[in-house]
Amino acid sequence: MPWRNCCTKVSADDTDYCRSPMTDKRILAVGAGRMGRGIAHMFSYAGYPVTLLDVKDRDEDGFRQLARTALAEIEANLVFLSGLGYLSQAQVKKVLDLVYVKPRVHAAGELAAADIIIEGVPETLEAKKKALGLIGEQVRDDAIVTSTTSSMLVTELQQWVARPERFLNTHFLNPAYLIPLVEVSPSPDTAENVVEEIISLFRAIGKVPVRCAASPGLIIPRLQSLLMAEACRMVAEGVATPAEIDRAITHGFGPRYSTLGVMEFIDWGGVDILYYAGHYLSKALDSPRHAPPEEVTKMMKDGRKGLREGRGYYDFRGIDADAWQKEKLTRFVNLLDSLGQIPRPGVEA
Repeated sequence: MPWRNCCTKVSADDTDYCRSPMTDKRILAVGAGRMGRGIAHMFSYAGYPVTLLDVKDRDEDGFRQLARTALAEIEANLVFLSGLGYLSQAQVKKVLDLVYVKPRVHAAGELAAADIIIEGVPETLEAKKKALGLIGEQVRDDAIVTSTTSSMLVTELQQWVARPERFLNTHFLNPAYLIPLVEVSPSPDTAENVVEEIISLFRAIGKVPVRCAASPGLIIPRLQSLLMAEACRMVAEGVATPAEIDRAITHGFGPRYSTLGVMEFIDWGGVDILYYAGHYLSKALDSPRHAPPEEVTKMMKDGRKGLREGRGYYDFRGIDADAWQKEKLTRFVNLLDSLGQIPRPGVEA
């Protein structure tokens, strides 16, 4: 094949794969853009060989340039991490050696050989339909197919896959090679063993998978869209400047919620605070969305007001609540210290 002479790393023949002792799964990232490169980075960094498949129609020169750009981007991110002391220069090369970039003309063979196929094409219905259709033409019956979409439901996308029971959404947050979280969203048709296998795979490469139902926005995009929209409203209303809002996030909101989950924080402070503050803000801002949901009202009536009462969204009965709080505060202090946000005493030792 004429592609053999281009800048990608290929094996002795087009169907052979380099295998890592860590896994016998053949992993294929479909789409060679930002998301696909991030996926290739995170698997290769963990020691897994991974193929990055370009699904756009390009001539040989166009593919050469695409492959060079993709590998250069992954290398630059690895060099950045190396500069911070997370891996050596020798390890950078070893990680890059696990990344294979292939053109669309190799799609049939790559798709037929893959055990795990992760689609990461642009976030448009047309692009998803084309990519999933291409995958469905060649994928094996026992392969697992996932989509990285952050806005489309798995129940909507599964119409274009060959086997819905082996299909689910796996949403990564950019930059995918750094942020641990991956939202795993199966459909009611997805087989449970498929969900368990994907979750185990992500844990094996150092990710933190979180399972959620097929719902618009999953978890993070749904929360994030409200936060961003409200921040924009505050700027428009003259409540604060963009810089002041960002300072409030990076020195308050962000550090707090990186060590204490939002549901934990509700229980920590008390469900009653959410109840009363939510009703006040809803009225003051004329915003029904700020009003606490009915479940909070029920929790108030049932006396499930959080940590103080032993029950809220979490059940604290039977655990050492003081030790739990101390552990959370210790993590918080350590984080603030790493960010240079812990004030030093103003008195002599």
